[in-house]
Amino acid sequence: MKKVLLLLLCLVCIVSLVEAKIVSDSLYQMPKTKIAPVIDGVEDAVWKTLDWNYQRLYVVDGAAADSGQSLTGMSKAMWDETNFYLIFYTIDDVNSDIPTNPGWNQDAIEWYIDADNSKIPNGVSPDPGGGLAPGDYQFTIPHWMIGTEEGRLTSVFGASFDTVGCEFKLRDVPDTEGFVGVIYEIKIPLASLGIDGASCANSVIGWELQQDESDNGTARQFMSKWWSPSNNSWTDASLWGNAILADREVDSTLEINSTTATITIDGQLDAAYAASNPVTMNLVRVGDPPGADAVNTDPIFGAGITTYPLWDATNMYVLMEVTDLVIADIPTNPGWNQDAIEIYFDADNSKIPNGVSPDPGGGLAPGDYQFTIPHWMMGTEEGRLTAVFGASFDTVGCEFKIVDREARGNEGWLVEQGAGYNVEMKIPLASLGIDGSQPGTVIGFELQMDNGNNGTAREAMQKWWHNSNNSWTDASLWGTAVLGGVTAVQENPSVVNNYRLDQNYPNPFNPSTQITYTIPRNERVKIAVYNILGKQVAELVNGTKNAGTYTVNFSAENLSSGVYFYKLETGSTVLSKKMMLLK
Repeated sequence: MKKVLLLLLCLVCIVSLVEAKIVSDSLYQMPKTKIAPVIDGVEDAVWKTLDWNYQRLYVVDGAAADSGQSLTGMSKAMWDETNFYLIFYTIDDVNSDIPTNPGWNQDAIEWYIDADNSKIPNGVSPDPGGGLAPGDYQFTIPHWMIGTEEGRLTSVFGASFDTVGCEFKLRDVPDTEGFVGVIYEIKIPLASLGIDGASCANSVIGWELQQDESDNGTARQFMSKWWSPSNNSWTDASLWGNAILADREVDSTLEINSTTATITIDGQLDAAYAASNPVTMNLVRVGDPPGADAVNTDPIFGAGITTYPLWDATNMYVLMEVTDLVIADIPTNPGWNQDAIEIYFDADNSKIPNGVSPDPGGGLAPGDYQFTIPHWMMGTEEGRLTAVFGASFDTVGCEFKIVDREARGNEGWLVEQGAGYNVEMKIPLASLGIDGSQPGTVIGFELQMDNGNNGTAREAMQKWWHNSNNSWTDASLWGTAVLGGVTAVQENPSVVNNYRLDQNYPNPFNPSTQITYTIPRNERVKIAVYNILGKQVAELVNGTKNAGTYTVNFSAENLSSGVYFYKLETGSTVLSKKMMLLK
């Protein structure tokens, strides 16, 4: 009997290792907002605390008149108990308006939502064929509607759609403000989509975003897509991806999550950073002042940063993934005047402007810090602490590491696909004057990327919060962050199209364990536990659940040691697994 138990124990442990949770980008993340944005085509402060989701695919419909280097897009979405909000930044150097064409057959964006994530294919009942099933929606907004949005609600949402509370706004973005293109901002009431805002947290819905492009003034020539390269998204919801209405709440302050992991400063995006709230750049300026004759020689998305900040009771950790297709090292230049990253901390969030006491003017007040790390320091980091942190800064415990990174693919023109380098740094909180004893400390925060390709000087820069070139001397221009709590990463978003019942953890257990399961649509679910004779000994779930991933606790205090089975049952699926109670 002992040998049998030992064998079962080994098998269970192996299964547990195989079933370890992973994080992927197959779910479009939509946090819950505490602040409703103004629908005006401007990126409000709350939008800046979200990271951009880049269009993943670049699809050529016809003969190429444009290139992927001057057409792509990025988006952010969030929700509250009343509305969906979407902001889409379409990067397009040539806008062609053709009001007489169907919306998709010109410069436009398309937004697809499958409220119950049923993913019904074209022609499968209740899908009518050549259209979409009830509860599946396509909204198309062509650029030519700019300035006439209020009178175009029916054109965009359809005659049968309840447009009360719907809004959208377009705004052309000039080169003095960022990448040349258009910002589309949209609000749709959840009730109009058949979604209950009071109970939809962590629900998974069908999701797709599409950008249509025409340069010839006649018809669409290109598309960028978030999920599927197919041209049949308009009639086949099974081609759409997935989005989650996450229960993480956001406002105009960036939450920097805490970590309990041990982080090695090696320039690698370790698993610990999955718990971070990523930060992407919101502003770009080419030349100084913006729009000057200086030319950024990288392609349109040839440069950018995704930053992963974390903290623990002792240190601040920051991993910056820099995409830069052309790297120019100029050791004789000041750090900012070449390829480099800059990070700013205002320990007490006092946001003292330039020249206002105790700010000295032309510098920063005590407790405000700017750290600049140029790419050329790679390989010499250990001897550069003073150069980066300053002669008066306590560098004991400080570390940073730079490593080059190869391109990860070439699907479209994406920041996240390109080659570049990573910068990872660790700074003791005590050196910054930050109290790490508990969450809730509010600090000033800013990020900057300097980009120079001509071997002479900086040509462009990207910023997280403010487009000014004076962040180095004016902390009032910086954004705000708060030290948050620990975030556990549980979901496996790569399998949300299917039913899934995970191995319980821990296993073996005494006396309690957790069971995680995933359902791809809203339906009635039962999860029960049975003994080895097939008798039900506990019922953990019995009711209707929204599509998504859930974790339930099982306590076996009143049960004896042995093997038990737990089963997930829905109207169409039965899954079961074995677990062991060892007291």
